[in-house]
Amino acid sequence: MSALGVPRRWSEDVDGIRWLPRLIDKARMSSGGELAAYLFGHSPIDRGLMTGLGVTTATFAAIVADSPDDAAVLTALRARGFDEARVRRWSARLPKPYQIIITMIDLDEGHTRPTRFERAWIGAFRTIEGGVMGLVRLVSPAP
Repeated sequence: MSALGVPRRWSEDVDGIRWLPRLIDKARMSSGGELAAYLFGHSPIDRGLMTGLGVTTATFAAIVADSPDDAAVLTALRARGFDEARVRRWSARLPKPYQIIITMIDLDEGHTRPTRFERAWIGAFRTIEGGVMGLVRLVSPAP
């Protein structure tokens, strides 16, 4: 996990699978009670990857809890069996289908420099972020 309770950036990968390190970090943050406003299993990107991996949020969390590092998580996922070519295609297309979400994440976490308009938007969003994410968790339960 990167510093200050922020999961790794979407573009980081484990053996060529993007978003997997971020999802691993969010699973560890969730189990440690440190998820804050982040979503784990609720976001369309989390769901896209977990669907490809053939796991539910609870199953993924259990695999992460039983694995000391990223390589062990991937080994456990491979042992369960998933269509790795399909997941790699999904990863290669990232961030295109999720461009708005990825842009918001990068701006919020400081990976990209915001314009004046984006700075104002980010400031406004941060004041309501916890409530919005709580609502997402209620209306869109993690699979």
